[in-house]
Amino acid sequence: MTIVYDNAFNWNEWFIIISIISLSILVWITPKIFSLLEGTAFFIYGIYIGLFFDHTISIQPWDFYDVNDSSEYQVMDFLSYLMYGPYSYFFIYFYVKLRIKGFMNILYVLIWTSFSLLMEWFTLKIGIFHFDKGYKMYWSIPIYMLVQSLLIVYFHVIKRSKSGCKIG
Repeated sequence: MTIVYDNAFNWNEWFIIISIISLSILVWITPKIFSLLEGTAFFIYGIYIGLFFDHTISIQPWDFYDVNDSSEYQVMDFLSYLMYGPYSYFFIYFYVKLRIKGFMNILYVLIWTSFSLLMEWFTLKIGIFHFDKGYKMYWSIPIYMLVQSLLIVYFHVIKRSKSGCKIG
């Protein structure tokens, strides 16, 4: 069954385009603290995670929600995943700049989880996500916490391999 939520180019598409452009410009102009390869890896992590979760829990057999204007996959859906790249980049960027350590890791993840929930709520309101198939927003809390914690682990693995320490 195909559900069409709207058929006009409106705020949900504009938000995606503006987010991709403005956040990518911010990534470009911020002082570089990562190598090109590292920065690209952190950027792609966000895109991959968005694709992974949307293509596991928003399609059959679960099919808990729809993205954008239709239950069918569209070009704007793909573009919406690009929007996750800058968020994961800035998550690690500020993690490094603020020198997060120890217990502060938990607080940092909780703050970003709260920010992620706020952004999710906003994207629900403008029609990027449609949770009318049973998904509950609070289900995202453990997903955000896991994804962000794994990104911190990923950062430390890269940092450790860069310093010449052998893992394992």
